Amino acid sequence: MNTIAVLENSGEGFADAVCGALADVPGVLAVNLAGAAGTSREISCDIVVVSPGYTGGARGSCLALLAPDGRAPTLFDSKTVVTYGMSPCSTLTLSSIGDGRAWLAVQRELMTLGGELVEEQELEITASGGTDASLAAAGGRLLLGITRAGLS
Repeated sequence: MNTIAVLENSGEGFADAVCGALADVPGVLAVNLAGAAGTSREISCDIVVVSPGYTGGARGSCLALLAPDGRAPTLFDSKTVVTYGMSPCSTLTLSSIGDGRAWLAVQRELMTLGGELVEEQELEITASGGTDASLAAAGGRLLLGITRAGLS
C-alpha cells in the first residue's frame, strides 16, 4: 500500500480534488490533511503533495515531495522533490488545456517510487479540479509508476 498525504489550508478544495483523482488507483491511500496549517504535525508517508496555498508547519519524511514551484516545504526529509506549476522551471507543467483534457509536459526526468525513469515527454491527462490539482494528481500517478494509458 502506498500512502499519499495532501496538505492544504482548510477550505481550499485542492486536497479533495487530488484525493478524488487518485481514488481509483489500486493499492493507494490518499489522505486529505486539510487544516494541518498552523500545526507542527509529523507526517511519514510515501508521497506528500502540497497545495499552492499551504502555509502550515507540517514536517516529516517521505519518499517524494510534490510541491508547487518555489514552495517546497523545507521541513520534509525526502528522497526526491518534484515541482509542478505553469512555470518553465517546474518539473511538471501543462502545455495545453481544452475540453476536459490537457497535455502534461514532463520538463525534467524523474524517478518513480519503484525506481523507473520517467523521461522528458508530453502525456495526455484528464483535467479536473483546476490546473494545480490536475498537475498534482498526474504527478502523483507518475511517481507511483502509472504512465501512459493509466495516467488520466
